[in-house]
Parts: sequence; C-alpha cells; structure tokens
Amino acid sequence: MKKAVLLTALAALCIMMGSCNRPVRTLSEGYSDRSNFNELGEFPLVRERETITVMTYDNTATFNGDTNLFTSFYEEKTNVRVRWIVVPHDRFKERVNLALAGGDQIDVIISGENSQANFTYTEFMRLAEQRVILPIDELIETDTIYFKQRLSEVEGWRQSLTLPDSHIYAIPSFGDCFHCRYYGKMYVNRVFLDNLGIPIPTTTTEFRDMLIAFRDNDANGNGNLSDEIPLMGAIDNFGSRLDTYLISAFIYNDGENRLFLENGRVVAAFARPEFRNGLRFMNDLFREGLISRESFTASRDVRAQLNSHRHESTIGAMPNMHTGNLGVREAGQPVRWIDYESIPPIEGPDGLRVSRYDPFEAFKFAGVIPATSRNPALVMRWLDWFMSDEGTTLSGFGEKGVGWDDADPGATGADGSPARMKVLEIPFNHPSFGNITWGAKFPNFRSVEYRNGIQVAPDMFAPDGSGRERYQHMNALESYAPFAPDIDILIPPLYFPPAQTLEMTALVTTINTYVNESIARFTVGTMNIETEWDTFQANLSNLGLQRYLDIVQNAYDISPFNRRTGNETQ
Repeated sequence: MKKAVLLTALAALCIMMGSCNRPVRTLSEGYSDRSNFNELGEFPLVRERETITVMTYDNTATFNGDTNLFTSFYEEKTNVRVRWIVVPHDRFKERVNLALAGGDQIDVIISGENSQANFTYTEFMRLAEQRVILPIDELIETDTIYFKQRLSEVEGWRQSLTLPDSHIYAIPSFGDCFHCRYYGKMYVNRVFLDNLGIPIPTTTTEFRDMLIAFRDNDANGNGNLSDEIPLMGAIDNFGSRLDTYLISAFIYNDGENRLFLENGRVVAAFARPEFRNGLRFMNDLFREGLISRESFTASRDVRAQLNSHRHESTIGAMPNMHTGNLGVREAGQPVRWIDYESIPPIEGPDGLRVSRYDPFEAFKFAGVIPATSRNPALVMRWLDWFMSDEGTTLSGFGEKGVGWDDADPGATGADGSPARMKVLEIPFNHPSFGNITWGAKFPNFRSVEYRNGIQVAPDMFAPDGSGRERYQHMNALESYAPFAPDIDILIPPLYFPPAQTLEMTALVTTINTYVNESIARFTVGTMNIETEWDTFQANLSNLGLQRYLDIVQNAYDISPFNRRTGNETQ
C-alpha cells in the first residue's frame, strides 16, 4: 500500500444528496464531438475557437489564470480558451467534492502534485464507482500522442493507473526524482567527523561509537563540551523519523506503513522479532544519552531552529529526506546543509544493510475529467502536449529567455551528463513576476533524463548551496542505490474497494498511530521492550492488525503488480 487511505467528504455528500449514482454518458455513446478538430497532433487543435472550464488550485498570491503569460501563449497555440475556477489549495478538496456531487459543469479538474489538493488511489476508485468522473483509457488511445507514448515507455505506470474495472480515470503525470526514491537518509555532520577524526560509520556499532564521540567531545569546536546533540529525529515525515533509518539495519522498514512482501504475502515489520531488536538498539542509544527526547515530539522546522541559533552546528546526525530542513546560517555565510553528508545505510548484527526505496514515487496524478465535461476528447488533446519535453518545459518554466535558456557551454546536469538547458531566475521587476507559468500542477513528464538535462552548479558543496541537486543525485546514486531492496518485497500502488474505505481509514490511522507512539515509548523506556513486547503485539491484534493485513493482501492479490498472476511490475 502507498499512502495512508483517507476518506473524502464526497462519500457523505453523495449519500445525503443522492447524486452520485445518476446515469452518465459512456465512451460507447460517443460523448465527444470531434467535428471541429484538426488532425491529431496538429495545432491549433480546433478550427473554430472553443472554451473549456478548468478547475484547479492555487497556493500563491500572484497567480491569475486570465492574465498569466502561459495562458495567452497556449490559447493562441490551441485556439482553446480557458474559463478558470481557481480555489485556494487548502479548500480545494472540499470545493471539488461539492462540485462533483452537485453536478457542476466542469471540463477538467487539475489537482496537480499538491498533497492537500490531490486524490488518493482509493478516492479515485470511489469517484469512479460513483460515476462522477470519466474513464480516459480509450481517449488516451484515440486522442493523444504523448500520453500514449509515455505510458508505453515506463514499465509499471499503466498498471499503477488501472483500476480493478480495467479502466484508467486519473490523468497521469510523471516526476521521476532519482534521489526521492531513497527518502530514508541519515545526514551526519562532516565537520564533526573531521574535527574528531572519525570515519563514516558502516555498522550499528560504529554508528553508536560515533554518537558517543559527538556526546563526549567538543565536536563542533566551539569550546563547549555540552552543546552538541548527537542524534535528533522529527515526527512530521517518514524520512525524518528515527526508526526509518535505524531499524532498517534489522528489517526492511519504510517508516510509513511499515509493510512489505515476503514470498507474495503481506507482512508487518513491526510484528517481527527483528523489529524488536531494532527497538532495543534505539533504546540503548537513548539510555546512553545519544538520542534527543524531542525526536518524538518535534517537527523538522523545530529541529532546524535548534540547529540555526549559532554559526556552528549543534546536531551531529539527523534523519531526513533531503538537504532541506537541516538548519540555516546568517546571511552571507555558507549554507548549513553543506556541513552534512548523507551516509549509506548501516549494517546490522545479522548482516542486513538496506535503504528505503520507492520505485513508484515517479507515478503522479494530475487530475480527473468530470462526468459533466462537454468534450472529453478535446480536454485530452488539450492536455496531451504537456507530456512532451517542449510542453513540460514551457508550461513549467515559461518562455525561452524568461524562465529558461540554453545551457552554458560545457555545463552539466546533476549526474554529470551534458546539460541542455538552464533555469533562469525571474527578476522581481518583471511585469508578470509570479504569473508567468502554470507550474507543475498540470500533467508533465519529468524523467530522470529530463531532470539531468538541467544545468546545475559544478561544485556539490558550493558555499551558497547551488550544488544541492548534483549532491543529492550523486549521493543517492553512490550511497543508497547500491542498497535498494529487491522490488519483489515492496508493496506497490494498490486500489481498495470503496466499501472498505471507512474500515481501512480506521485501521490505518489507529494502527499507525499506535505503532508510532509505541516506537517512541519503547525508545525512551516508558514501555519496556523486554517485558511489554507481547502486550504490544496483543494490542495490535485487538486493533485489527490481521484484518488490516488481509485487506491489503486481497488488494495485492488482484493487482496487476502481483507477479503470481503473471503480471510484471517494473
């Protein structure tokens, strides 16, 4: 399973309003009028101007769809005018649910990649069952060039989009961030290591010894022996939780739902004795004063503030997803993150050395076509160009010479390959500042190759932080990719029957909350790992752990990702 399954307000609205099971047009009824179209792939898209209604979100104060520079460009290119419905991102789901339940005429809903605005797998399944959104798989075949091409290029993508009814409802988008596949990193202070003459640890024992050295010596070199915090996590992201990195030395642990596959069977890491050994390790570190108690209450922002109140760093090691949230320095000084190096996974006592890995991270959703759309074929043709390299570049960065330009001679991308383009900083005095592009909310195709074609600074540790992208790519390649687990143990994207939504919501929320709380309590000692482990397991059973695993198992069994059914994953 991917992210925690959430129930939207749509279900309740549909039940109350009785509007979600009304008859809708189907593909076989020919609901798209193509009489005004030019040939597929030809611009403008239509001979006589058409208008489509687009509902989307905004999380800036400067976006205006009507006056946006890219809007003018794309209306001229396509001969399609946009009537915008723009909603603040924090209210977007609510407005979408009301619009769909009420049957408002909207041609396409663009939910982009904003976590508050986008839909979960189960929400797509519910919307499809309620027949308020249209399937688009036939339209991809008949009315697109780039969607059709891209889906055939990327293994596993079509499977991830296909619901159990064999149709695709989500408008696809693709953002393959290589280093994002390994969001379970440990950032260790290189200055501390150099000051104390300590090599990068490779085992749990060496990691513990490193933390002891941070605790007992003046690791930051400021003359104060007591201001270093050896290790501190945070609670607001799975990549920043301590157990994601530390317990992975004992058993594969994604730090999120903590489920994996074993010979095709769904198992919970936190129900295994290896997980208990990982908790013993964390408890030992805490009892020795090597883990900050705030690791189980603080957000990444709070942790960053603790590491920002003076020029020298104070935190020796921090689990994190990337170089952000590690702290800042005063203006004009080297950025804080270049003090840190993300070290490879450490090896546990049984020889396990594995990184958190998500090969499905690139599969994104851009939105849906409501059942009230007047011409879905036109919508798909209008969206299709965004999946080309040109469309991705112009919609995301703006016109050449404004938001981007040709790469400098000899410049390279994050992986060292020749760069094709460089991103320009748009000046504040530009008349359309903040209103030049549509950003990444619309469908686009940002492959690793595309991203690596963008010029980056040559020095990974440039004091101004401009080498960040190169560092994150190369670090993931060298320190984490070699330790990625076999894909066969990973839970792929799964769809769950809408009838189980309420049950799954309760199970996921209750079990994950209890596991997170118990990890904290076992670590700090308010629960005894030796005497209360059986109670922990009994409580999980009472909370419905077996039912939870059975539901996930059933979803996996009918998934196109299930190798036992003869389907391929990646």
